[in-house]
Amino acid sequence: HPKTIPVNEGMNRFAWDLRYDDPVQIPGAFYTGEGPKGPLALPGEYQVKLTIGGKSQTSPLHLAIDPRTKGSEAALQKQFTLSMQVNDRISQLHQAVNEIRDLKSQIQTLHKRFGDDQRLKQALDAADQLDHKMSEVEQRLIQVNMKGSEANLAFPNMLNERFDTFSHTIDAGDTEPTKPQLDVFQILSSQLEEQLKKWAQIKNDDVPKVSELIKQANLPALIITEKKKSES
Repeated sequence: HPKTIPVNEGMNRFAWDLRYDDPVQIPGAFYTGEGPKGPLALPGEYQVKLTIGGKSQTSPLHLAIDPRTKGSEAALQKQFTLSMQVNDRISQLHQAVNEIRDLKSQIQTLHKRFGDDQRLKQALDAADQLDHKMSEVEQRLIQVNMKGSEANLAFPNMLNERFDTFSHTIDAGDTEPTKPQLDVFQILSSQLEEQLKKWAQIKNDDVPKVSELIKQANLPALIITEKKKSES
């Protein structure tokens, strides 16, 4: 995935972490350790592409298999497939949290700027009801009380941390995913899908209605902004 390397004169060294793109990130989210990372690349043939001033140059790159895992190519492929699926799910979860938090911030701004105007009470009350609905989904996706490692002991892990912990169990070995691992992934995916459906319904039904009330009150409309995967 794209990286920026130093532009110092002479030889510059760059170390690839052997991973695909990290999932969409939640700014300021607390995770034990490094948090969710992109899947490890499979052994095989790749290309290095260097772009400077609009001009590009490519070179082949061979990623060799660890001799100790020779003969396990099929198992590694299945492991990689599961890692990619987990990565996509974490991105969907993070994206939903980012959208919810962005809208909640917009509602807070409306209150700060226009909260004293009684003529806008109906629009702001509707926005507060929307905020409450969004919070119910957000609290299932991420532990909203999580501010640091101490809070990890006091509050239960929510879906984002469960997915992150699960992703590390896949990376831990060079073997085909076990049935228990596949079962856990299905359970986590089902729990996530339930919340994503609720969020989709809120976006399709509630957000437009509240936005219309807000626009009728001549206030700035609510906007949902999609963030792309990080290119860290």
